[in-house]
Amino acid sequence: MEPYHFDPFRQRLARDIRNSLSRSFINALIEKEASLFQRCGAYYLQQNMPPVYARYITTRLARYEKAYAIIQQRSPMEVLQQAAIFWDLGLYFEMHELLEPVWKNAEGGRRRALQGLIRAAGMKIHAEANNMKAAVSIGTKAMADLMQYRGELAGLVKLEIILAEIRHTIRTSETPPT
Repeated sequence: MEPYHFDPFRQRLARDIRNSLSRSFINALIEKEASLFQRCGAYYLQQNMPPVYARYITTRLARYEKAYAIIQQRSPMEVLQQAAIFWDLGLYFEMHELLEPVWKNAEGGRRRALQGLIRAAGMKIHAEANNMKAAVSIGTKAMADLMQYRGELAGLVKLEIILAEIRHTIRTSETPPT
């Protein structure tokens, strides 16, 4: 039976595709070699994937091309600037993957602020999967960290936008249907 939705939480193939594409994209940024994510996407597309997977892959590749071009034009770029570009392009899983190694090496308030950004990305990932209970839970924790440690994120011009999106997700998920 062909899947109707791309669901990396419940479909192993979807998870493998998401993770492989994301890793190849992050590596492409590090190595400054776009062919890394292009080859990864081409590999999956050659597998004669069901349309839901092919759409995810082609959409992701288009977003990667945009992000890659922006980042290469503005090089060198701080990780928070890259994270803001990822947020703008809806690359929330990739944002999580980008920030996680930085978070692991951070200390104190910076670590908590980065954790808030990672949680904000996680909130968006769960909201996209229509898992609103998890999205609200993660979003609430993200909001607390980001509000308390916002000074640690000086230079992240998207912080107010991210906070507004967290508030919106929490508010709209708590509104009972009419």
